[in-house]
Order: sequence, then C-alpha cells, then structure tokens
Amino acid sequence: MKTIPVLLVSSILVIAFACSKDKFESKPRLEIKEYSTKELFQGETLKITLDFFDKEGDINGDSAVAIINRQNILPLPAGQDKTDTINAFLPDFPQKDKGEIFFQLPFDFLKESTVENDTLVFKFSVRDKKGNHSDTVTSERVVIVLP
Repeated sequence: MKTIPVLLVSSILVIAFACSKDKFESKPRLEIKEYSTKELFQGETLKITLDFFDKEGDINGDSAVAIINRQNILPLPAGQDKTDTINAFLPDFPQKDKGEIFFQLPFDFLKESTVENDTLVFKFSVRDKKGNHSDTVTSERVVIVLP
C-alpha cells in the first residue's frame, strides 16, 4: 500500500515539472517594474518602467503599443478628448532576452479635463520581429492632478 502514495506523489511532481513554464518564451512578456509617480502634477513627466523578457531577444526595432484608458465618470466636452492609443517603434539595440522599456509622457499630454483630476490606466504590449505579441500588461491608476 505504501507504493501507491509514493507513485502518486512522484507522478504529480513529474507532471508539475513538465508543465511548468520557462521564464523565457518565444512570445515576449512584460512586467511593470516601477512608476516615477502615481500622482502627476503640472510640469512633471510620468515615467513607467517595464521589464521585458523574450527568449529570442528580438523585440528591438519592432513595435510597442500603449493604450490610455480614462477612468473619470464625468465625460469630456466634444473636441477635448485626446489620443488614447500610442503606437511606437522600439529603438534598434543589440538583441537581449531581458531588459527595460521606458514609457514617458508629460503632464500636458496626459491632462484632459479642465474641471477635475484625470484618472488614467495604461495598457502596454509589444511585438517582436517574428510577429509574436506579448500579453497586455495593465498599470495601476495614475492621477493627473489639476493645477
């Protein structure tokens, strides 16, 4: 009878190790590392640092997308709504399987409302040279404080 539990535990361990994911995959992965601030005041620039992981290290020179989602309840007046999707190309740098991406936007670009603080959430993704898309990573809330 003792061989059954040992065999069962051994089988579960083998399955768990066989199914575990490697830290580096062909599909790029992003993680938010840090924020320069979560309350942005006039004259400041928001900087969000992302860590990237990519098995082939080929995200250099390809695209990155940031989507800005405004969380306010009050709607903006017509014509006051700004860009909500930013498409950019990552600079060409030596291939590496991990590194950092810096996302920076100034107060004046992010401020939309003239009557209340703006509360924003950012969604980030990247694509590598082989066309593999990362999962989307979502930021914590960032408040753009009215002057």
